[in-house]
Amino acid sequence: MPKKNITLSEPLPEANNAPSKAARGSDEKRGSAQRREQPLDSFAQKIRPNQKRVNKDRRRKRKTTADIQVPQKQTSMSALRFALRTSDIFWVSAIIVLGVWNGYVGLNERGVIAPIAAAVMGSAIFITMLFANRAHRFAATETLGQHMRTVMMAATGALGLWLTIALVVKPETFEPDTLAIAGFSATAVLFILHGLYHTQVKRLHLRGALAPTIVMLGATESARRLIEENAKTRELNILAIFDERLARAPHNIHGVPVIGKIDDLMKWDKLPYVSRIVVTLPGMAESRKQAFLEQVKLLPNRIAFVVDEFENLDHVQQRLTQIAEIGMRDVTGNPKGGAHTAIKRFMDISIGTLALIGLSPILLLVALLIKKDSPGPVLFKQPRHGFNNRVFNVYKFRSMRNDQADLKAAQQTVAGDARVTKIGRFIRKTSIDELPQLLNVIKGDMSLVGPRPHAIGMRTAGKDSMELVAEYAHRHAAKPGMTGWAQINGSRGPLHDGDDVARRVELDVEYIERSNALFDLYIMLKTLPVLLGDSENIR
Repeated sequence: MPKKNITLSEPLPEANNAPSKAARGSDEKRGSAQRREQPLDSFAQKIRPNQKRVNKDRRRKRKTTADIQVPQKQTSMSALRFALRTSDIFWVSAIIVLGVWNGYVGLNERGVIAPIAAAVMGSAIFITMLFANRAHRFAATETLGQHMRTVMMAATGALGLWLTIALVVKPETFEPDTLAIAGFSATAVLFILHGLYHTQVKRLHLRGALAPTIVMLGATESARRLIEENAKTRELNILAIFDERLARAPHNIHGVPVIGKIDDLMKWDKLPYVSRIVVTLPGMAESRKQAFLEQVKLLPNRIAFVVDEFENLDHVQQRLTQIAEIGMRDVTGNPKGGAHTAIKRFMDISIGTLALIGLSPILLLVALLIKKDSPGPVLFKQPRHGFNNRVFNVYKFRSMRNDQADLKAAQQTVAGDARVTKIGRFIRKTSIDELPQLLNVIKGDMSLVGPRPHAIGMRTAGKDSMELVAEYAHRHAAKPGMTGWAQINGSRGPLHDGDDVARRVELDVEYIERSNALFDLYIMLKTLPVLLGDSENIR
C-alpha cells in the first residue's frame, strides 16, 4: 500500500483538538498581560476567595499619652518623713521619761531635777542619733534588713553615748540600771515602730504614691543621664519625655518613652497629676529653652531647668537627690517643705473635724430649712479646679432654685438675683452655704485656708476668667481653701471684670508665697469679723 505524503504545513492528527506550541505561548503571554492589567487585590481574590489583602504598617509606633499610667493618689514623701520623725520624738521621749522617772523617784531624796535632766538628755541623744543615721530616709530600694540595721546602729550608739555622758558629768546621781532599762525599752519600741513604718512606706513605694511624678521636655543627653541614675535609686517616677523635634528623637530613653510634642503635653488630661516638668536642654539651646518656657509657664505645675553644671557632674558618685539639688533650677518657685505640708494637713483634719461636729446642729437646721423652702436636694455639687488644676466636686448648701442650677458659673450672681431662694439669700450672705466644704477639707480636696476654688469654665464679662489674666493658673499651685487672703482683703464673691480677676489672682499668689501655719491661723481668725461686716460684696 503506497504511503501518504505528509507535508510540514499540515497539522499532525493529534493536534486537531489542541493548540500548537506557538499558540500556547501566545495564550500564556496574553493571559499574563491580562493578569498584570487586573488590580492586585482582584487577582488575589480569584486565587484566595473571601480573603482580603491587608497592608500592615510595619513601622514602629510611638506610645501616646493614653498609654502612660499616672498614679493619681500621691503622698508627699517629705511630709511623711516629718510625720514619722514627729512620731519617733513623741514615743522615744515618752518611754525614756517614764522609765527614768520610775527608776529615780524616791531615790536619795534628790527630787525631780536628776530624772528630768537624765530623761531630757537621753531623749535628745536618741533622736539626734536617729536623725544623724538618716533612719527616716526610707529609700525605695532599701530592704527591711538594711533599715533595721540603721535603726540598731542609731539606738545602740545613742544608749552608749547616754550612759557615758551621764557617768562623766554626774556620777553621784548616775543610776546605770535605770538608764539602761529606759534605753533598751526605747530601742525595743523603735524596732516595733520602724518595722511598721517600713512596711507601710514600702507599700506606698510599690504603688508609685511617694516618688514625685516627672515629665521631661527634651530627649537630650541630660535626660539620659538623669534616667540612668534614677534607675538605680527610683527616687523619681519619670513618666515620659516630650520633644518638639519628634522626628529626630528616639522612641524611648532607657525605657522612658518619648511620646509627643508640647501641644500633646498641654492637652494631656493627666497633667494635673504631674508633680514637676523638667526642661533638660543644654546651655547652647537657650532659644529652645525660652520657647519651651513660653508654652508651659502658665501651667500650675512646678517647672525646673537642668542647668549647665549638671552636664559636667560626676553623677555616678552622687545620689539622685543631690543631682536634683545641684543640677536643677526652679522657674516657678520652691515648694513648701514637709513640715509645712504635714502641719497644714494636721490642722485641716483636726480643726475641720471639730468644726463639723460643733456646727452639726446648725448644719442640720439649715438642711431642714432648705428642704422646706424649695424642692430639690439639700447639697449642691459643682466641679471646680483644685491643686494643679485637678477637678473635684465642691459641696455647698443649695441656695438657688434646683431648675436653675449653674454648674459652670456661666452667669455670676447679681444683686437681687431671681435664681436665689429666700433661705438662699441668708445663707449666701452669711457664707453658711460654704460650711459643707468642711467635708472637702477632711477628704483632702481642699484646705481650711487657700485660694477659693472657681467653677470650671467660669466666665467674667463674657469671657473665660482664665483668659483675662496670664498668671491665672498660678493660683492653683496650692490646695484651694474655704477662706483665704483674698477673701479677708475684700476680694469676695463674684468677679465682674478683668480688674477683679487680676486682683483676686494677685492676692492668691501672695498667699501661696507667704503661707505658713501662723499666717493660716491669722486668716481664720480674721474671716468671721470680715464676713459679718461685709455689706458691699454681692453673695
